[in-house]
Amino acid sequence: MATFSALPGELNLSLVRGDEFTFAATFNVNLTGYTLQASIYNDTTNVEIAAPAMVMTTTTTGGVTTSTVNFTLTETQTALLIAARMRWYFRWVTPSPGVFTRTVLAGTVRATKA
Repeated sequence: MATFSALPGELNLSLVRGDEFTFAATFNVNLTGYTLQASIYNDTTNVEIAAPAMVMTTTTTGGVTTSTVNFTLTETQTALLIAARMRWYFRWVTPSPGVFTRTVLAGTVRATKA
């Protein structure tokens, strides 16, 4: 029997507390007009610890448009990542009409001392 899954892709993050942390993810979707949301939260209490800044760019090559999202956490934000169990997610909300939310990436966050 076939299975359809709408679960997010897994992307675990490992970083050093107090360092700036940045990474990029590219999607085969034109995200122009979408609302982007990302959060790092305490997995035990569900309380947000930090929200990465995001910058999205689109590129069209050979008629195919891709979107790259750059995520950045400041030194101050990563210094706050001391919870024992942390997770993060990235989701987008489509523009209207037909608005829907899709969590596309999620995973654990591991922050260590230098």
